[in-house]
Amino acid sequence: MSPRIRSVSDCSDNYGIMKKTSMKLLGCNNCDIIGDAKPSRLCTSRRKSQLRSTRNSCSTNCSRAFKIPEMQQVTEWQNQCLNEKQLIDGANMIISMPTGAGKTLVAEIVMLREVIARRRSCIIIVPYVAIAQQQVSSLSFFEDKFNVCVEEYAASKECSELMPCSGRLPPIKRRKGESIYVATIEKANMLINSLIEVNRINEIGVVVVDELHMIGENTRGAIIEQGLVKFMHKGTGQIIGMSATLSNVDQLSRFLHAAVFSTKFRPVKLVEKVKIGSSLYIIQPDGKLEFEVDLGENVCIASEKLKNRDPDGLVSLLNDIVPKRSVLIFCPTKQNCENVCKMVSHLMPRSVRERRKAERLAAVKALKNEEDGKLSSLLELSILHGVAYHHSGLTADERKIIEDVFEDGIINIICCTSTLAAGVNLPARRVIIKAPMVGKEPLRKVQYLQMVGRAGRAGYDNIGEAVTIVHSGYEESKFSDMICGPLPCCNSSLNEPTVFSSFILDLISLKIAQRLDELEIVIQETLFGIQNSNSEQLLRETLENLTKYDLVIVDGDGKYSASTLGVAVFSASLSPLAARQISSILLDNLKEGVVLSSHFHLLFMMVPFDIAVDIDWDIFYDEYKTLPRCEQVLLARLGLNEKQLVRCFVDRPKLNEGEPPLRLYISFMLHRLWKQETFSDVAERFQVSRGWLQNVLQATCSNASSITRFAEKVPSFWPLKNLVPDLIQHLRDCSQQELIPLLALDGVKRGRARQLYNAGFKTIGLVASADPSVLLSTIVHLNRRQANAIVKSAKVLLRDQLAEKVEELEEQIGLSRNEILAKFLTCY
Repeated sequence: MSPRIRSVSDCSDNYGIMKKTSMKLLGCNNCDIIGDAKPSRLCTSRRKSQLRSTRNSCSTNCSRAFKIPEMQQVTEWQNQCLNEKQLIDGANMIISMPTGAGKTLVAEIVMLREVIARRRSCIIIVPYVAIAQQQVSSLSFFEDKFNVCVEEYAASKECSELMPCSGRLPPIKRRKGESIYVATIEKANMLINSLIEVNRINEIGVVVVDELHMIGENTRGAIIEQGLVKFMHKGTGQIIGMSATLSNVDQLSRFLHAAVFSTKFRPVKLVEKVKIGSSLYIIQPDGKLEFEVDLGENVCIASEKLKNRDPDGLVSLLNDIVPKRSVLIFCPTKQNCENVCKMVSHLMPRSVRERRKAERLAAVKALKNEEDGKLSSLLELSILHGVAYHHSGLTADERKIIEDVFEDGIINIICCTSTLAAGVNLPARRVIIKAPMVGKEPLRKVQYLQMVGRAGRAGYDNIGEAVTIVHSGYEESKFSDMICGPLPCCNSSLNEPTVFSSFILDLISLKIAQRLDELEIVIQETLFGIQNSNSEQLLRETLENLTKYDLVIVDGDGKYSASTLGVAVFSASLSPLAARQISSILLDNLKEGVVLSSHFHLLFMMVPFDIAVDIDWDIFYDEYKTLPRCEQVLLARLGLNEKQLVRCFVDRPKLNEGEPPLRLYISFMLHRLWKQETFSDVAERFQVSRGWLQNVLQATCSNASSITRFAEKVPSFWPLKNLVPDLIQHLRDCSQQELIPLLALDGVKRGRARQLYNAGFKTIGLVASADPSVLLSTIVHLNRRQANAIVKSAKVLLRDQLAEKVEELEEQIGLSRNEILAKFLTCY
């Protein structure tokens, strides 16, 4: 019999199971089972005994746990999983089950056990910034109920003077309580590196990897693999891997030394369908199609002209759902999202278009407020009709507002790209896949499962439906092959030389392995080593290259260590290849002299090498001619002379990533942002989307942070060590000086910061001491959720700033935290 969902409040038996489970996991005194902290595979027996968990009396905290609304629903499979002896004893575990089955709740309970009963911090690794922000929000009850710090490590969070603890490496040592670090893939790897480097990795008791299947995806998958390998060799904690789309579980479990818990249970039944022509078919478990109904003509479209606007009969798949329930429409491209959004917003019945007018108008005003009063006319009209599009061309703030109004039922339809399925937890009653394509490529099974997994909202729907629109012929054949075919294997991408060389440099720098035989053992235990027999040859070639380029040195006993340059590359989290490229260009710029009459030259030096964009050479020429003569002369000495650029103006070539003229073109955009021009104005001038421009700005700030860490380790780069940090701070905020402190608050951009400042909330302290209801009545277009988030963010910032200062005092005067606080209190 398949598991059924039960409510804790309605089922005393289930409550008892859950209580027993939580008692075990939290290590309470009235529990017979207490888990041990899992020692590293390289630990000595003495170290193992030192790390053994002690029982904790936390029955009070355990009882408080049952009052948390977010933990009131529990399924039988979750009870079964939480009662697994391997999980309780601290063994690594892979949890494989469909999207929406409730994997995250299990992970949260395991982390709760770790921070309360074992007093150790946790890391949860997520693939995208949007998921990190969503996870931080959902874990906020940990802070409220258990005094646990939830810290975000994502591209949008960089350590700065105003946010000293935000994204800090290594993280600050908390005076009181433990932390849960919510990190994107790259930041998690850097976080693990920093904790190993300062011998604090044993502070981490649990590492949760969301979307574990991404370990098989190109470079980012290799970064996941690297981080887990380093944690398994130096840490003593538990790894929980979660995914809905795993195939080669045996290899992954061998790599992670993990038990496997798997079920096909889904709390909301999913019915998968395919529409071919006017016929609707149900997809059977074996992939075969069973005819359900002939939809006939699109009865809602009266005229032939309108019928031609909806040739796939999309509207007929919406009428029985909207407005009572919600629909996600996945489209192949960003442009198709907008086209479908425009079509649907015009063709939906008037009764749907005119619902909740006041709330939709408020949403439009909120979007305009975030974007300096400017908003796409299509997006504005669509939202007023209950529809929106959602893709990377929008800014993160625009996407967040659209997600919020969709969740609140203010709009009922979102037309989106495939990234929403992987990047945001946003379920709907029905999912429609407009075409079995992503861009120009056929839909892959992993992508399909992620999309259909969004169908059915637990607690709201008793069923979820997914309909794929397929044209007969080639599309139908490819779709059938995908449905009937197996999931692709998660193959390691550590075999890529650039990624592999970074991994080897990390292992040597962190002293995890420093001899050839030690390195061979570590590599053999990776997923790459398990899947490939030629790993030893690649290792030897990599060591030769690292030695050749002076990144590592080897002594007479065959022991490898990182050189000064190698330490700099490791600290900056750069690949050896990228570091050589950056180092060469920075040296050339420094030799020629940095032009300090403006910040343009520094901006040009910070632009990443992996950004592509189509250049409008007319705009390029106009921007170049506005540069001061001194900067034009410097660019000429660096190889960008006027003669070469004139040739580009005439030939109008398509440039590759990293070419100097392309990086110069991006610098023109950043320079305008630096001068406080709005995102909308700059994006419009250079004919790029605001979302793309925002991503470029974030990437440039991250690259500048890496260059700063690199410069700190290489004496010849000392000017950059002093110049770049202020550049990063100003570039990230691109705003008036008085608003910069307020921009550190979550969800506060330039428009909102100006509102707060003008209303008298001029400092973080004033915001932290404010009542959210006062903000609500004072700031226009602010809802209660946003007001609460802003006040909470201000309090967290103050807490972190205080913790930073206490840590500095500890280091400077040699007193403990309690002694410092005692002396401080005696002064008042």
